[in-house]
Amino acid sequence: MDLASIYYLGVTILLFLVFAAIVARTYSKKHKASGEEPKYRMMNDDHPEENGKGGRDVRRK
Repeated sequence: MDLASIYYLGVTILLFLVFAAIVARTYSKKHKASGEEPKYRMMNDDHPEENGKGGRDVRRK
């Protein structure tokens, strides 16, 4: 096994560990609420009148 093979093996293992950390963080119960928040915020922008905020609706009336 030469030095290049060891380097590529190390990079592969490092990237796999980064991927596993991202998956673990995404599906952890601790971060579930903060991960779901943008989805609900986007859905609230579809109906700005229901929220009373006015939203970002810039259409001319």
